[in-house]
Amino acid sequence: MSTSIFAIGDIHGQAGRLNALLGRLAGLDPAARLVFLGDYIDRGAHSRQVVNRLLALAQERPDTVFLMGNHEAALLRYDASRSPEDLGLLRTFGFQATLDDYGGPPGRLGLDFMPQQHRRFFRELRRWFRCGPYVFFHAPLPYGVDPGAASPQELEYLLSNRTIEADAWQASEQTLVFGHVPLETPLTAPGLIGVDTGAGWGSVLTAVELPALRFHHA
Repeated sequence: MSTSIFAIGDIHGQAGRLNALLGRLAGLDPAARLVFLGDYIDRGAHSRQVVNRLLALAQERPDTVFLMGNHEAALLRYDASRSPEDLGLLRTFGFQATLDDYGGPPGRLGLDFMPQQHRRFFRELRRWFRCGPYVFFHAPLPYGVDPGAASPQELEYLLSNRTIEADAWQASEQTLVFGHVPLETPLTAPGLIGVDTGAGWGSVLTAVELPALRFHHA
């Protein structure tokens, strides 16, 4: 790896924590690459501000990687189907907070309540990212599975997975970096790094610095 990487866990509408963490990381290593592990929206009160900050960051640092989370996958499925069932699923994810922040009444269909730039952001999210010995994916990914080849339904299943298969990653000499599984402290094990520390539930937002394996919080 030619530069360091900061991988940032699930944000869930916590714009204040995101801004504080980004300020801290910029002071540590302004040249490091940023990888966001998905779940930018829902639960927290400021999903729109989070997306605005990420869009600005994409302009400032074009090499930034934005991955899809299961919340974004569900949002895109609703945008495609416009079905009450898919909207109901989103509501169980804390989608009302996102609607309130965007000012979108429940009766509107799909992503029409969002600015066009925001809709494009969600539709262009990457499924996964690899760099050096690291594999970045939103959730614990079974070793050997290619998210790029998955159907939309299969991808949603992978993005929602919480089962951590440690042995195969340990034997692979690669390290999976993931979010999605909220933990009180980051997970570190041979072949595995988990960085969702529950920002969506009022706890801290975490980034891991690689390859140094240092954790930073806000």
